[in-house]
Amino acid sequence: MAKILTMPKRDKPTSRNYSDEHDAEFAAFRARDAHWLMLADAALSASEKTIAALELAREEQERIRKQIEDNVKKFKRYERRKKKGTGLT
Repeated sequence: MAKILTMPKRDKPTSRNYSDEHDAEFAAFRARDAHWLMLADAALSASEKTIAALELAREEQERIRKQIEDNVKKFKRYERRKKKGTGLT
């Protein structure tokens, strides 16, 4: 009768099993975290590349604008010289 009244023994999680389970869960968390960090870095990297490309485009645009302004000034000088020259002959 004593055998019937005693509760069956349960498999208690040992600290080792708990630690392994905890480590696995923590590793999965770190992997997810690392994945999001990688995505954030990639987005930031893409943003930085875009900013750098826009800066280069702006510098190129300024160079072209200056070149056009210089050409317009040269053309105006040429036209003035041309008018002066034709008036004297």
